[in-house]
Order: sequence, then structure tokens, then C-alpha cells
Amino acid sequence: MFEGAMKIYGRLAIVIVVLAILVTLDRLFTGPLAFVSGFSETTLGQWVAAALWLAATVMAARVIRREFVHGWLERRSGKQVPPLIGSLVTGLVMFVGICAIMALVFERDITALVATGGASLMILGIALRDIMLALFTGILLNVEKPFRVGDWVRINDRLSGKVERITWRTTVLQTANNEIVYVPNLSLSSAVILNMAQPDTRSKRIIELVIDYDTTVESAERILYAATLGAAGVEHVAPPAVFARKLTPDGVLYNVAFTISNYGDGLKAEHAVIKSILQRMRDADIMISFPRAESIGTSARVKIADRSLDVYHLVQQVRLFRGFSEEVCHRISDVLIERHFAAGAAIVQAGERRNALFIVGEGMTKRTASDREGAKVIQERFIATEFFGRKALFACQAHNATVLAETEVLLYEFDRRALARLIGETPELIGTFAMALANLSWRDSHLGSSDEDPPPAAIARLVNLHRGQIEINYGPRPGEAAGQAAAS
Repeated sequence: MFEGAMKIYGRLAIVIVVLAILVTLDRLFTGPLAFVSGFSETTLGQWVAAALWLAATVMAARVIRREFVHGWLERRSGKQVPPLIGSLVTGLVMFVGICAIMALVFERDITALVATGGASLMILGIALRDIMLALFTGILLNVEKPFRVGDWVRINDRLSGKVERITWRTTVLQTANNEIVYVPNLSLSSAVILNMAQPDTRSKRIIELVIDYDTTVESAERILYAATLGAAGVEHVAPPAVFARKLTPDGVLYNVAFTISNYGDGLKAEHAVIKSILQRMRDADIMISFPRAESIGTSARVKIADRSLDVYHLVQQVRLFRGFSEEVCHRISDVLIERHFAAGAAIVQAGERRNALFIVGEGMTKRTASDREGAKVIQERFIATEFFGRKALFACQAHNATVLAETEVLLYEFDRRALARLIGETPELIGTFAMALANLSWRDSHLGSSDEDPPPAAIARLVNLHRGQIEINYGPRPGEAAGQAAAS
């Protein structure tokens, strides 16, 4: 391709040199030719000069198209310029060259030609207005580079996403929801673009909250600062700052400002900071102000929920305990043990005799086991409100699978001592647990019939099975049973 271009340039250069020599010779060339052809020397001289100008115009058009438009401009932007741009530039150069030849060589009035050409360009411009504006906006975006591929941008405070690629007519964004959006460059010419990757990827985040007047500013500042700085997984670029911004009817409005190293982690960082703030405020017994509906016109002091209340609601959502009375759910939540595991940590190992059931409060765990034939590996994941280890607790069997923490995990352990304590205080719970386990076992083995009521006979058999397992492991010992009979 390069060799072909050089050949064309070489031929045009030879033509230009030859014509320049002929123009220089003037009468020495045009005289004999005029004698032979019968044309005047002046006319022949004009045509030779016009040919020289035309060859020079063609050379200039080719140089501008190949070396500037499809050369320097493409190297500068890193993108291929559409052929339409090169064709339009070539046409414009040729039109200017022809006008110059008509005016300077043939000494003609080119007013009509310019007017016709201007009208034609105007019509063409109107027809290609949007395309041309989009193309030239694409040129400016690729040359000025207000954003680059990989930058996270926000356009007119409405659309935000990561720049996937920039063409001459559209800019392609990938949103946080993994959607691909094609934004016409024409709309970017007048848009307000916020590039969150410039000057670097740092991002300042601000969280607002209103705290009751009963809490001193010094205490609120100390707790909010410590909570923000201690948020798990947040990489702070600079120390956070806490400001008391405004006195409101509901309390003092505080701004908690912190800067993270990567704007892409903004939502995770805010989640971690808010979680840490709520935990510290809960521990410090601090109230927040919560404005009620405008129709009521009043505000209330709202105490942040105690962790025990969180655990109680979690127990109510666990499938095994659904339908239990509030009193039983409260008693179960009181005996649960809070456990924290880092990502990748082993919670239980296959074959381990740890008589405990684990309820997932936060995060996600993964259980890996082999099927009954040992032919393939089965993996299960557990998220909040789900549990594992019911056979290990109620039947006192070894865990048949290894469970790992896929993320940072908060678990609540319901162990053998806690269950024995509950049954010792209320023996009727044996029947309650046996019925719950029977229903759960039947529905797990009849996934396609989850909306149907289990047959009474099948449930009765399962209840007897689970009751027997619980009584063997948690029922009164023979000596205790004899003592209870004698006392009665």
C-alpha cells in the first residue's frame, strides 16, 4: 500500500515537473504547437498553466487526504477516520483549485460558480447535517480526548458508565447494570461530561445523617470518625472528616466525608461505612432522628435496633423455624452464638463431629460434597436466612460436607448445649422440632410438589423418625426419667 502511494506521488510529481518546464518555456513550446494546431499561443499557454494548476491541486488533495486525514489524524486519535471525511476534504480541495484556475488562469468571473458551489454545499450540508456534526464531534473527542476507553463518566447527571469504545459517530458505554448504551457523538457536543477518572481514580464520598440533640457534638464526631475509619474493606486515601452542618427541627445534620482510592468501589465503600456507623451507634446507644410523614408534621426519635432484635427477625425467616411462636423464636435467638469468618475460611470439614446448626446472617458460604455414588461433586451456596448442619445438630451425625466462606460471613451457631437447654426447659419442643424437620425433609425430597400439602401418613412417619433421633440424643437419661416418675 505504501509502495502504491509512492508510485502515484512519483507520477504526479513527474507530470507537475514536465508541465512546469512547459510553462517556463512559454513561446518556445506554445509557438510551434500553435502553428501546428491552429490555436492561438495565448490559449495554449492558458491550458498548459491550467493543467499545471490542476496537477498541483490533485497532488495537494491526495497529500491532505492520505497524510493528514488518514495519516496524522488517525495516528493522533488512534481511530480509523471514515472514508466519507477523506472524500469530502478531497472534494473541497478540488473545488477550491478549480475556482483558482478559472479566476487566475482563464480570468473568468467565478461568482456564479462560487454561488452554485456554495448552494450545492449548503444543500449537501443540510442533508448530511447530523452525520457531519457527529463525525466532526467524534474527531474532536478523539483528538482532545476528554475521556479515554476505560474511564467512568457521567453525562448530564443522567447517564453514567464505563467507556468501552469511541467511534466517529457514537461513544459506547457499559453501565453498572451491565447494559451497553450507544451515545451519539452529536449529543455529546453540548453535554456536560463528568470524567470520574480524571485527574485520577480517587473519589470523595459524603454520607449525611441526623442525630438527636441529646448526643453532644463531640461524642457524635468521635463515634462517626471511628466508625468511618474502621469500616471493613474501605481503603482511605486520607483521614475522614466529620462536620456538623446544620441545626434542623429533627436534630443536628452531620456530614461524613471520606475519600477512597477507586471511584468504582463507591457503592461498596458507602455500604461498609454506613454499616459500621450503625453498629457503633448501636453500641453507644445513640438515637437518630427520623422525620415522619409531612401530613403528621412531627418527628420521632428512633433508637437503632439492637442486634438481638436483628437475630430474632432472622430466626423468624429461617425455613426450619417458620410457624414457631414468637416466644420460641425469642428463646432460640437468645441462645445463638455469633461467629465471624473471613473469606475462604473453613467453617466445618467433612467428617467433623461438631453438633451444631449454622444460620447465615450476612455473606455467602459454599458447601462441597459428593453424591451418594461418589460419581460427581455437588456444590450448594447458602445466603442470609439459609442454614446447614441440621443432621449434625438434631441427629448428632458428623458433617457430610465441607463448608467454606465465599465472602466475609456472619453466622449464628445453634449448638448441642443450647438445644439441650431448650428441650430441658420445655420438653414439648421435641415434638415442635420433629414436626418442623419432617415438613422440611418432605419438601426437600419433593421439590416439584412444594405447593402441595404432604400426605399425613408420610409426615407421621417422618415425625416419628425425627422425634426418635431427638429423644435419643436430647431426651432425659434413664436415671433422670426414673427420678421424674418417682417425683410425679
